[in-house]
Amino acid sequence: MKNRIGTITAFTVLAIVVFVAFILSSLAGKKDVYPGEETKIRLYGEAHGAKIYYDTELELWKDCYDDGCRVLFVELPYYTAEYLNLWMKDDSDEIIDRIFDDIQGTQSGNEYYYEFWHEIKEHCPETVFYGTDVGHQYDITGARYLEYLTENGLEDSENYQLAEECIKQGMEFHSEDTSHTGISPVRESYMVSNFIDAYARCGSENIMGIYGSYHVDLNNPDLMAGRLRAHYGDMISSVKLSSIVFGKNRPYRFGFSVTGLIFLIMLFIPNIYWGIKAKPEGYDEASKNENKVLLILERTGETLVTCSLLIFPAIDPHVIKLPEGIFFDWKILLCTAALVLMILYECYWIRYFKSSRTLKDQYSSFAGFPLAGATLPVIAVFLLGLYSLNFIIIGAAVILGIGHIGIHMMHAKEASVMPA
Repeated sequence: MKNRIGTITAFTVLAIVVFVAFILSSLAGKKDVYPGEETKIRLYGEAHGAKIYYDTELELWKDCYDDGCRVLFVELPYYTAEYLNLWMKDDSDEIIDRIFDDIQGTQSGNEYYYEFWHEIKEHCPETVFYGTDVGHQYDITGARYLEYLTENGLEDSENYQLAEECIKQGMEFHSEDTSHTGISPVRESYMVSNFIDAYARCGSENIMGIYGSYHVDLNNPDLMAGRLRAHYGDMISSVKLSSIVFGKNRPYRFGFSVTGLIFLIMLFIPNIYWGIKAKPEGYDEASKNENKVLLILERTGETLVTCSLLIFPAIDPHVIKLPEGIFFDWKILLCTAALVLMILYECYWIRYFKSSRTLKDQYSSFAGFPLAGATLPVIAVFLLGLYSLNFIIIGAAVILGIGHIGIHMMHAKEASVMPA
């Protein structure tokens, strides 16, 4: 009864870990809505100032540009975006240099952002920018743009009216924002109305937008993207760049797996020592009666597991440090559980090597797992297959399990470890 309780407890805990890992992984994935066939508005969320995100944005925009898209919405004031449009047609960098002088001290005032704009100008020269943020730097960039319009006789133009309105928004926002976080219901509301107005003016159905990650949560009805989703419906998508940079674990990509090598070392070392010095008395005689089908499955499974663990790096823990912090898939709990099982496997062998080394000792349970010498590594490999979603590894674990555990069960019955 005690052994049964231990076994039930061990497998229940394991089942809970698997269930929790997949549930948490599924919930985390729901925050992003990737573009589909109906998508007209593609939003991407960044952490400002991170080169890795600017590089990713550039590639995303190049793809959209190659597909015929020319309109890029940006988290900039209306007048700053208009200055960028003037600079795109200018041979000098005087305009953009002055813009970057204005934004020094902010998260965007860095060399990577500066290079990002130059890359767009070089590779996507027909890009048209639409700024939908409130009026930051309204007293310098905004004022200078109004002067430019006045000097060119455009005081009565739509550009002048939109620039003035943006400046007023900026003055209101900055008068209320005492925390300097940039988070404000006032700002969010203006960003929504500015976006809707700009989209109506841009004359293009397909656009891409780059904003801070905070603003692009489609599932939050209080933020910009959530409100835009209520307005535009399924034609809008939103993905955080951290999700793209983190990427998906490609289960069948060939390479070399460090995790697989470690697992195989943990598997082979005690077995090699066992084969040389620690076989239990009567094992060779008992092995002569092994079921041939199970033996074939065991050998096939051993070969498949050994090869697949080494050639699929998808089983390595996929963890990456990004500006927002450490990113990982919650399925990494399965990888962790597999490692724990292999540690238990080593502990099982240590106990065996310290024992009388009888057949009963070899086919005993450990930590609630019956036939621990067979079940622990098989389950560990199976969990690595689940973590990577690699059905070759899963299949290899199943084949090994049928053969290896089946043979262990036969030996255990002969050694009176298990009931007949």
